[in-house]
Amino acid sequence: MGLVEDLLANKYLITPPAYYLLADYYKEAFTLAELIKFAKSRGTFVIDSTIANDFLREKGIFSSPLEAPPEKVTLEPGPSEEVKSSETPSPAENSSEMVDLSEMSDHGAVPAENVAETPAPESQSQTFISTGEPSEMAVESASPRESKPEKFTFSEGKSFVSTGTPGVGEDREVSTSMEEAAQNPPEDGSGEVLPVESRASGEVLAADASEPVTDDSSDTSVESLPNGDYSNGYSNGNGYADSEEYYEENGDVKPKIVYGDYGVPIAYVEEEVPEGEKSYSTYSDLVITPKEGFHYRAKEIPDDWEMVFDVKNVKFEAPKVKNAASKEGEIIIKAYTDYFKSRLKKMRRILRENPELGSVIDIGKLGYIGRDEEVTIIGLVNSKRETAKGYMFEVEDSTGIIKVFINRNNEESKKFFQIMPDSVIGFRGHYSGRNIFFANKIFLPDVPKYKREKPPLEEKVYAVLLSDIHVGSNKFCEKAFENFLEWLNGEVSNRKEEELVSRIKYMILAGDVVDGVGIYPGQYNELEIPDIFDQYEALYNLLRNVPDHITMFIGPGNHDAARTALPQPGFYEEYARPLFKLKNAVMISNPAVVRLHGRDFLIFHGRGIEDVVNVIPNRSHHRPAEASVDLLKLRHLAPTFGEKVPIAPDPEDTLVIESVPDLFQTGHVHVMEYKIYNGVFVINAGTWQAQTEFQKMVNIVPTPARVPIIDVETARLRAVVSFDRFCEGV
Repeated sequence: MGLVEDLLANKYLITPPAYYLLADYYKEAFTLAELIKFAKSRGTFVIDSTIANDFLREKGIFSSPLEAPPEKVTLEPGPSEEVKSSETPSPAENSSEMVDLSEMSDHGAVPAENVAETPAPESQSQTFISTGEPSEMAVESASPRESKPEKFTFSEGKSFVSTGTPGVGEDREVSTSMEEAAQNPPEDGSGEVLPVESRASGEVLAADASEPVTDDSSDTSVESLPNGDYSNGYSNGNGYADSEEYYEENGDVKPKIVYGDYGVPIAYVEEEVPEGEKSYSTYSDLVITPKEGFHYRAKEIPDDWEMVFDVKNVKFEAPKVKNAASKEGEIIIKAYTDYFKSRLKKMRRILRENPELGSVIDIGKLGYIGRDEEVTIIGLVNSKRETAKGYMFEVEDSTGIIKVFINRNNEESKKFFQIMPDSVIGFRGHYSGRNIFFANKIFLPDVPKYKREKPPLEEKVYAVLLSDIHVGSNKFCEKAFENFLEWLNGEVSNRKEEELVSRIKYMILAGDVVDGVGIYPGQYNELEIPDIFDQYEALYNLLRNVPDHITMFIGPGNHDAARTALPQPGFYEEYARPLFKLKNAVMISNPAVVRLHGRDFLIFHGRGIEDVVNVIPNRSHHRPAEASVDLLKLRHLAPTFGEKVPIAPDPEDTLVIESVPDLFQTGHVHVMEYKIYNGVFVINAGTWQAQTEFQKMVNIVPTPARVPIIDVETARLRAVVSFDRFCEGV
């Protein structure tokens, strides 16, 4: 392979001028490993002429056309030609300051009282943050700390987005006054308020669930550490360490083939690392036991859960083709044809439940009706565009294709911006006879405004919603998660917390439970645990400390060892085998519907949010609840085909939201936010990972280590417990 092919295989790019400078010397004066290491030290994956010149000078080769003699000459660089290394910033001192939450009361946040500043406890495992400089120091091993009670913040009933660093109080008791929230209870757009109990008095207060509150009262404090050479080599961007031995043409090393994202084969040199030589911890010695004498009321409440929908339980029929000799492409086309026919059939059934729809006719039969007759058509929106006088759609059903026009002066035309390509929509209007349908009404599948009330429960039962834990990342909030586990095991400071913990009976983890390997370029530099098997082993060692009476539902995400395309039937057991050993855990698909005490919880990792942000105006990763509501309106978890979200060629569309849930949980974007839409509680559960270098590039500010507690009876937020002060980099 040539230089270009080798670089592309390792996810590096090279410009034409740089190629002409380097090509003649490749494999003679330098190796691919040396070039990649030099580019990495410059903090770039694009090798241009400047990088090439500097690299050849460092190797002792004159590369400039004005300096280079006709023959290849190897000379030592002079003092003026040496590459000056950039200064490495000294480590910042660990600091933590408490933000007085009462300052945020104007924004609806929970006020805090009696909070004093204390220095944050030192972390026993260092987090390395990339500064784009060459590595100079080996990764230190991360050892789990001893289990002991720590302090945390506790807030109830308000979603907020934080870019600051909350401090640590001297005692565990915080927020005891919510007088302002009680005096001015905000409401959701539907008129419904969130019942959240005050910690001080126990009275029910109203908390706004429709808008997030931004906490920007303090700057983020990040500890910057000098980078260093990793003990097992440097990363080539594919999630494994480079070895010059791998690039020897006549070497005896036999590469092992594994498959990465989208089924792309990845070859790497198999190298067994003895257990004793691992420079990281998998929390094997972390043992947290329930506090002696702590009473769990949830133990006395019988289990009442049912798996309503799981992709693994859906039996697909293989697509029927003309004969056994049909080409693979024909089979895939047939599978996707069946997929969209299935979507159209399910969505027509949902739309027909709307009493305002009127008489529905197939597109192919429009020629048989009069021009003055008002009818309704239902079809897939192939495309949409704006015209001078209105908006034009191309709509298709199983009988034909037609253009649909709606005038911009019509109030219904505003729905144009809510419709995503490949959604199934209803249009009511008149047929012109020229293959154009003039619509005066647009019907989205949407969620009904009224829902039947469900009988109350005899006792309160709570569920914990988690997502995007990312075990294995060096930005994983290890200390915060351990404090959370101690809290679940009864390490509480007052009666309010005791009441919460004692009634927690379920825990839902909505994907990305580990960070994975080779998910994005340069990820290897941000991995504390670079082995996917050890990542799941570490997660198992953490989750085994969850009390036995708490049933966990664990689903995959795009970072997990599972099928990348949606829907994801579940984890690959070969990689995630330790999770299957948890006695109180149930492995679920993505998506899945779990019924807890008669309330339906729709659990979806949330990758469909990417397409919503990309297509619908005024949508952002910082407001994931709004994007989730858009998916509810379209009654589909990933409506658009062929964009950012890969969709598997299954013969049935299992991403349709056929039944309306009581709660819709997502994750993926690492920002906690919630709101209520037509009686459905919509929540993004946030993350347990601090901001990564990739998130900095795409301007995503996460809100890690916040735990929403859900009252199962009402399917509404009961409280939010925050452990983010123990998360480095927040």
